[in-house]
Amino acid sequence: MFQTRRRAKWLVAPGLAIAALVPASVAMASAPSHFGPFTNSYSFVGFNCDGFDILIEGTGTDSFTVFVDDAGEITKVIYRARYPHDVLTNTVTGRSIVNRGEFNEFLERIPGTDEFTKSIVGFRYLVNEPGVGVTIRDVGRISYADLEQTIVLWQAGEHELALDEAVEPTFCSALA
Repeated sequence: MFQTRRRAKWLVAPGLAIAALVPASVAMASAPSHFGPFTNSYSFVGFNCDGFDILIEGTGTDSFTVFVDDAGEITKVIYRARYPHDVLTNTVTGRSIVNRGEFNEFLERIPGTDEFTKSIVGFRYLVNEPGVGVTIRDVGRISYADLEQTIVLWQAGEHELALDEAVEPTFCSALA
């Protein structure tokens, strides 16, 4: 789903912040820490298109698993997003589509740095319109060299929206 990608960016930072609060004594236990699931209900303007806005409404859940090393440094974060029914509506015409997003993100520290790689498995965006079929999709596995998702390292599946710059024009066009 559209919002999932933006939501994921907003949640990664809090997820890392939550992980930073894990006491070092817990870190030395070597067991991962689990947070969530957190349920989110929302209604907001997600895109400003030429002549109309897109309202996004839905409910979903997020959860995190955080791994730390013996020094208490985060080594890996698994983020699970389950947003099975986002309704995206053109605020002028009322036309709407349903986007589904159910995926896991794996953030892994690049050894010796404060940087992370990101891999995403599942479907972030899947729009299946009655009588038409699948019209928008980003499904499979994709790995990025950075958290901002600007450098694709590897991919398998269908990734029509691999880079964030394609998301807004795709949904604006779909609801025009």
